[in-house]
Amino acid sequence: MSIWDDAPKNSRELFDYLVILAGKMRTESYGEIAKGLESKEGRRVAPLSLSRPLGFIRDKICRENGIPWLNALAVNGKKWLPGDSFLPPGVAFGKDEEILWRGAVMAVFGYPWENLNFE
Repeated sequence: MSIWDDAPKNSRELFDYLVILAGKMRTESYGEIAKGLESKEGRRVAPLSLSRPLGFIRDKICRENGIPWLNALAVNGKKWLPGDSFLPPGVAFGKDEEILWRGAVMAVFGYPWENLNFE
């Protein structure tokens, strides 16, 4: 059984896309990520549909394996900060949330993603 069997739609493709972003040391807006997935899959992907797969990647892959949170690379295109779902439900850091996010992005950039295999 694979970790991807019960994952929300687009989770595997989104994970692979975020790993590519990490290698390029880039954050992207939800809209840019959706367009990137569209070009890979040949179908429309709504930016709002990324919330569930981003949460799955955060909670079931990154948190459970003690690795940096790839979901940190997905940001709001206007504020260039992560959305409300960056942190798990019930977790808040108040004014320090942006500092936490910046540290999370740096951890994602520095992690050796090429060594992971979740098959």
